[in-house]
Amino acid sequence: MSLLAAILFAAALPAALASPSKPEQPGRLKILVPQSTSAIPLLMLADEDPLKGVDIQVETFLAHAQALALLLRGDADLLYTGTSQGWENRLGGTSIVIVGTGVWGVSSLVGKDASIARVADLKGKRIALPFPGSPLDFQTRYLLERAGLDPDRDVEISYGAFTQSLPRLLAGQLDAAALPEPQATTAVRGKGLVRLFRYADAWAAASGGDGMSPQVSLFSMADWAGAHARTLRSLATAWRQAGEKAAEKPAEAAARYAGALSVDAALLEEALGNTLFAVPGFADHKARVLA
Repeated sequence: MSLLAAILFAAALPAALASPSKPEQPGRLKILVPQSTSAIPLLMLADEDPLKGVDIQVETFLAHAQALALLLRGDADLLYTGTSQGWENRLGGTSIVIVGTGVWGVSSLVGKDASIARVADLKGKRIALPFPGSPLDFQTRYLLERAGLDPDRDVEISYGAFTQSLPRLLAGQLDAAALPEPQATTAVRGKGLVRLFRYADAWAAASGGDGMSPQVSLFSMADWAGAHARTLRSLATAWRQAGEKAAEKPAEAAARYAGALSVDAALLEEALGNTLFAVPGFADHKARVLA
């Protein structure tokens, strides 16, 4: 994982630090974002248009693979998606590069049995993850190994969309499912399920750190990033400020974007409290992702 991240950063570094002499004026900046709490800071940018002369247009998506295809064929400038999905695509031979990471914790393990309070309690259990190679797949396997469990023998892992995992969990076909926000809070508040643990808390316990691990990152194609370096630096600053605002004033952000995300405002406010927003500076970001 670290080698692949290094390749991503090696390609993105010139774009992040260069100061091209020719003018940059994209006019329109089209960003694809998931329909989740992760997207709120970028939705704020679309409403406020903080970059002079740039119309920021944000479109939500449900299918990551389709959104990625739009970026690859040039129908979008930036894609906000699972960090490891970008890594995997780079490994597949594309020129996708990482611009920054905005979410460092957004998921919880949800189930019916409250006795599952630690990762070690998952031995012999059936759990669902979104897809192989997703941030939650990497993170869950690491946590299981740190707890002394073999992910391929001691736990039955299945993969599927979040929309498939929840019905299976409710039907008793699973013991637990990893869900991002706002789906995790919606399942707990609306379906009578239990938040077994937050991934950020489990990660902090296992790593001895602050619980932050890269979950949702902003990607572009290398040529586009190289041609719009100053725009990306300005975007990162505005994005950082929007993330801080969403974290500091979750009730305000929830009331503003509950409709866009099709979630009750009170639920969205709680979901925001379970989302770790941060847009580190380039050096700090690189160090964290390569860790």
